[in-house]
Amino acid sequence: MVSQPWMVCTLLVSCLTFACESRGPRRLRDTEGRTFEATCPKGAPCQVAQKTGPRRAGKPEHTLLLGSRLIGVCDVAQGAAPQGPFDCRPLGCDADADCPPLHGMKDGQCLNRRCSDPSAPVTVQDSVMLCLAGTGLGRETPAQIERYALALNCGTPCTVPTPCQQP
Repeated sequence: MVSQPWMVCTLLVSCLTFACESRGPRRLRDTEGRTFEATCPKGAPCQVAQKTGPRRAGKPEHTLLLGSRLIGVCDVAQGAAPQGPFDCRPLGCDADADCPPLHGMKDGQCLNRRCSDPSAPVTVQDSVMLCLAGTGLGRETPAQIERYALALNCGTPCTVPTPCQQP
């Protein structure tokens, strides 16, 4: 039983603070001018819904791609995972609050106007997303095919090719 008034206030503030971490939709945007609403419950994957911008035929759902330096939003078939990073585009940001939370934090991290995980190295996955950024959805146009080939050859350690957006 909590009997001290300051303990009651501390407990109340703590509960409200932790509740805020799992609440409310967060607005996200990608390099193709699309906006999304993401609800990211603590300890569970974010639920992502597209709000504006072009839609990719046959891929009505969206999910976040993690696991490398950049965080991307991916077009996926209903109930499916991304086929590869070519289905994804990097998330843009102006501040940490514009990014989905990682590692149990309240907000993500915005580095160089990209939602990033600074503890992860740049990988081929990042190179693909950055090379396809701003080229539209999919990977079927001649320019996208060329950029995709460039991205796959980023080397070890991965250096994103010059014609592509940089991390």
